[in-house]
Amino acid sequence: MRKDVYERMRYFVLEKIRPNYSAIARQYDVDPRTVKAAYVRAQSGEVAVVRKRRKRRSKLDGYRDIIEDKYTAGCSARSIYDFIVEKGFTGKYTIVKDYCRRFRRTQAKKATIRVEHT
Repeated sequence: MRKDVYERMRYFVLEKIRPNYSAIARQYDVDPRTVKAAYVRAQSGEVAVVRKRRKRRSKLDGYRDIIEDKYTAGCSARSIYDFIVEKGFTGKYTIVKDYCRRFRRTQAKKATIRVEHT
């Protein structure tokens, strides 16, 4: 449940106002049943629980150093992918390609200093 909706419902409970669920749902872009559930929870005095997302490991985590070394050496994303598959990588080519694209962007942003000869 969203904390902002819950906080709004707590205000209504404290002021003893019965809210219009549909209007508040449109305001917060949620379903009216979510608003009603927040109102019921606020009436009972329950505290809104905000769940933290689990940090998942990437399939690339064990191979990032290898990819960076190979890319700086001038290898293509395809050759890097083929190399790490031999090492046991289970992911797909697009993951490696997207990761290598980050390096290409940083390299492309470096400006060339022009020297003018007279």
